Parts: sequence; structure tokens; C-alpha cells
Amino acid sequence: MNWRDRLLPASFRGVGFWIDQAKTPVGRKGQLHEYPQRDLPYFEDLGQQARIHEITAFIVGANCLEQRDKLLKALEAGNGELVHPWLGRLQVKVGECDMTHSRQDGGLVTFALKFYPDQPLPFPTATVSTQKVLLAKADGLLGSAVARFEQAMTLIKAARIGIANLRNSLTGVYEVIKEQLQPLIDQYRQITELVKAVKELPKEVAAEFKGLLGDIKELKAFAKEGYRGVIADVSQQLEAIRKADAPKITTGKDTSAAAQAMADLVQDTMLVKVAQWVASMPVATTPVKLASTPSVAQQSTSPVSRQEVPVSDDMQALRAAVTAAIDPMLAKAGPVHFQAINDVKEALVAHLRAVASSGVRQVSKSFQESLPAVVVAYKQFGDATRAEEVTQRNGITHPGFSPNEVKVSRE
Repeated sequence: MNWRDRLLPASFRGVGFWIDQAKTPVGRKGQLHEYPQRDLPYFEDLGQQARIHEITAFIVGANCLEQRDKLLKALEAGNGELVHPWLGRLQVKVGECDMTHSRQDGGLVTFALKFYPDQPLPFPTATVSTQKVLLAKADGLLGSAVARFEQAMTLIKAARIGIANLRNSLTGVYEVIKEQLQPLIDQYRQITELVKAVKELPKEVAAEFKGLLGDIKELKAFAKEGYRGVIADVSQQLEAIRKADAPKITTGKDTSAAAQAMADLVQDTMLVKVAQWVASMPVATTPVKLASTPSVAQQSTSPVSRQEVPVSDDMQALRAAVTAAIDPMLAKAGPVHFQAINDVKEALVAHLRAVASSGVRQVSKSFQESLPAVVVAYKQFGDATRAEEVTQRNGITHPGFSPNEVKVSRE
């Protein structure tokens, strides 16, 4: 294609004109240093030269004054698209310009235009913090749980509650409290004290549960436990939810209702605790890879410091377990409390999906012989200190002997 065929008709903000000459500085800008008693100067590079477009343009013809006014209006707008005959379409800002009229050159208006490069400001993008949403929904669930318990107890005749039957019904629930809600044991050291409080002081029981849980601040729990530690704790709490699901059937309508109300309150409290622990897991940033792999001898004295990254398969399995534990709770909840539980469920799924998207996949590695877990960790990660991760992920009984095929996270 001939170079003339590649020229574009010049314009700014859609207003056309003719170009006589265009000049644009290129290359690098810098400072030249010259020294006495030295023949060689030094050029200090200060970066790329700004592309300032200096254009000698003109408008000619019988309607040149009308076209001139259109161009002046476009220039006063300050920025826009410049169609440069040789450089193409450019986003520019208008700089200092001169306009010249001459009686001798009738029907001709000359412009000396200067345009500076313009980078349009990007629109701000909002990112939803799934951690904060989850903690907010957990707070809402705890308030709804306490309200449901208090409402259920107002419909029960305390005089009709059998102490012995209620105690038998809450045996499993009390075991969950001892295992997962340890601070309540200071208040209810024996199951008899809990049963008596449920019958005679239900509002105080509700207040104890309401004040039990607080938001996890600054992800301290995650800093201590890491992704695998949090998953292990959450799995225990999900099992506790299942244990507290259905108290033993008791004789008497009021006794059964009181036992069910207490079981529901413990379940809801455990779900709030699950939400708080899951919220402690941050969405991982892209880790920095090691430039080289230190030797085992070096790692024995200076362990490798690395950013922990979640395994997507673990998060997907946890999401399935969370859903399986929550669905029975939704089935027995009233309309208002159903919404509170479902909000937490959706927030849990959203945050676990966000964490999983920032993680790595689990892969299988095959070896010709059985290797110690420390060797597998060093071969896969270049980090011998991750031997415990290998043993836990594969259920290895003795860390000195691993199967020929092991599951590890991809690096």
C-alpha cells in the first residue's frame, strides 16, 4: 500500500483541518553531566520523552470562518480525540495554541496547535468484601436465634416441664456445649444447672448465648491456624451442629418444645461460630515464587518463609459440608428465621467460592518408590518443612513411608 493511501484526514473532536507540518519528540529525556578534567560526559536517563504533538494546521475555503469557529469551540473543550494523519487516533489534551489571520492570505486561517498525551481516568470499580458480608449476616443470625428462643419459651408452661425428661433430652446438646462453647461451662458447670436455667430463667440463657460470640478481629484466628487449621475446626463445628440437631424424644408437649428450643439455639450459635471462622480465611494474593530452592541443610537452620495459599479442592469440599449441615436447619425454621439462616448460607458459599478462586488445585504425584514425607515435600514445594502437610493430606501413618502416589497441592 502506498504511504499516501495510509494517511488519515486530520481532525480534532470531529472538526477537520489540513496539516502542513507535524512535529513530535521521541526517544528518552535526561540530564547531561559534563565534568572538568574529564573527556567523557555522563547522560542521566530520566525516562521516556513525553509525546507532545506540535502541529501547523490551516483551514481554507469560502467557509473558513465558520470552520474556524467550530475548531475553536473544540479546542476550548480541553481534551478529546485527535486524528493524526501519520500517527492515527490519539487521546490528547489541548495545550498552548496560536491562531493567525492575514489580509494577504484571504480565506486562510493558520493554527499552531500543541497537544499533550491524555490518559483517561479509569472508572472506579467496587469490590464486595465477602468477609464483611459474612460477619454481618452472622450477627443478624445470632439476633434472630435469640429472638426465636425467647418467643418459643414464652409459649411454654414452665410448670409442665419435667426436669428429669428435659435433662435426658439435653444430654447430647450439653456435650456439644462442653466441646464447642466452653465459656458457657463456667456458667453451667453441670447439666442440671442448664436444665434449671432453661425452665426458670430462659431470658438469662438467651443473654448468655447472645454475649458469647464476638467478631474475629484482624483475622487473628487465621494467623494462628492457617487454612488447614481453620478447615479442621470448622469441620468439628459442623459435626457439632449435626449432633445437636434432634434431642431425644421426651414425654410432654412443653418438655419437648423446651428441649427443641434449646437445641435450635445451640445449633444457631454453632452456625454463627462457623461463619466467623470461615470469615477469618482471607482471599489469597498471588504468591511470590522463590528465585532458587534452598538446600535441606539451609532449611534446617533457616526455614522457608512462604505465603500460605488455599487449596481449591479443600474449599469446595468444605462448601459441600456447610450446605449439608445447614439444609436440615432451614427445613425446620419459620419464615423469618429461615431468611436469616439462608442469608448466612449464601454468604458462606460466596466467601468460600472467593477463597477457592484464589487458591491452587490438588494434584497427584507418582514416585517409583516409597519416599519419606519430607522428601516428597522438598521435591514438590522446595520446602521440606511442609512434610506435615503431605502426611495430613494423604493420611500417612508414619512420615518415613508415603505411598507411591500422593496428593499434593499444585504450586
